[in-house]
Amino acid sequence: MDPMTKRTRSSLRFRLPYLLVFPCVAACDSTLPSARLRSEVRLPVPNRTHEMPEPGRLSREDRGEVQRLTPITLIRTAFDRQPDIKSSYQRFKSEEARYDFFVVSRDSLTPRVTSSNTYSEERGDETVNRHRDHALELAVEKQFFDTTELDMGVGLRADAENEAIGYRPFASARLRYPLWVSRRKLERTSEEIFRRNELNDAQLGYIEQVRHRLQRSLFSFYRVIDLQRELVHRSAWRDDILGILERLDAVADRNVSTDRSRIEAELTSILAQIRENNGWLEIQRERLKAACGLPFHTKIELVNGPFNPFADDTHEELLQLSIETDPEIATLRNEERNAQVQLDLARRGRWDVALLLSGNSSLEGAGEAEGESGWSASFGIDVSAVDPRVTESLIRQAEARIERFRQAIVAREDDIFVETLEPIVRLDTVSKSRDELMGNLPRYQDDFRTGLDEYVAGTLNVDDLLKRREDLYGQQQEISRLTFLLGANVAELCSATGKFFELLEDTNGS
Repeated sequence: MDPMTKRTRSSLRFRLPYLLVFPCVAACDSTLPSARLRSEVRLPVPNRTHEMPEPGRLSREDRGEVQRLTPITLIRTAFDRQPDIKSSYQRFKSEEARYDFFVVSRDSLTPRVTSSNTYSEERGDETVNRHRDHALELAVEKQFFDTTELDMGVGLRADAENEAIGYRPFASARLRYPLWVSRRKLERTSEEIFRRNELNDAQLGYIEQVRHRLQRSLFSFYRVIDLQRELVHRSAWRDDILGILERLDAVADRNVSTDRSRIEAELTSILAQIRENNGWLEIQRERLKAACGLPFHTKIELVNGPFNPFADDTHEELLQLSIETDPEIATLRNEERNAQVQLDLARRGRWDVALLLSGNSSLEGAGEAEGESGWSASFGIDVSAVDPRVTESLIRQAEARIERFRQAIVAREDDIFVETLEPIVRLDTVSKSRDELMGNLPRYQDDFRTGLDEYVAGTLNVDDLLKRREDLYGQQQEISRLTFLLGANVAELCSATGKFFELLEDTNGS
């Protein structure tokens, strides 16, 4: 045999395994299935630096740490540190891993090495024939998610008969390819949609948890601010009562001992309310830390700056934007599309048709196999009918799921409509009411100062004077209540419109 021909054949045998394996490797997409799904719904990810609880986080010992919180920084802090959000996110990641395992395990590339040794003996009246077969095979099996199966291998076989030994390289390939929507493909797709829906449910749970916890943390923030204002108002009331007692010393033309007792009783009541207010404020500050996931030893400084990212938006604009960007609606639409795919497959999946291809080739070897080669190929078609009850049940299931998700989208749109309209209307009405009350507040202040002069002059009794101061406090508290409602309604709008997710992306980017 020509040396050049031998070198060419040897090179071919050396390269053949790589030529067979390369198309299979190229067919494997390195992107995980869940990552492709997640790209359709953008979700913020909590900061991993706060996953481990801080040592001594339950201690209230002052360590000199001060956390300055504004509404924006509070949203980012609560999202990064709140344990319920992190727990929900990890549940979502767990479902992602389960979904990836399901898809990848049915779309896998499996290389293998097989070694076999066979010994046999045949005896006749006068002869004994012994055979030894040794084979080493390098193969790769590729499973495709659409149920296509491809198996390719190369190897070397040594045949020994008596004293003659021959070596022969060989290659083999087998393909099963579905030509129609087969029952196997239909069942696999249905299971894949079920797994994907499980992932979507976990994703929806995570979205809802983010909304709920961030809204709750903002509510807690504004509640602490409201209690701080109440303490300031009560402290000012206490100072004014003390001022009345000082002015009593200037009254010389009448007996004010009864009035003094009445005023001192009022002062005692106010001091008790301040004490109670301080205790309740301390509790609410700790609740705010818990809502944000902050250690209880952390000092917090609240800065109630202007926070209304909806000042220039109409209800129609907010409604449209919320529907377009709402993560829950995006997830529900994905599930509706999945169910539609399942329905289309079920309607077409009445026959199971697959193409079968296989081939074997043995190349020239050495010894007894010198100069010998051969090949074989086969093809066929496998046709079977699918039980109509199977497809009918899948059709009913898919139709029900499509209708379920469509109605869920409608329900979410209705919720967005109401949840955006109510806070917008309340923001407008509450803001106008608060402005009117603030404009009227100086009259109550002047009324009390005038009443104090009248009391000292003897033209106003002590009960009317104290009533005027109580009315002033009532007006201050009503303004504070309306201010709290403004913040609470902004928090509701952030939750209803998905603004939390936009703000988290902005703070993460900045």
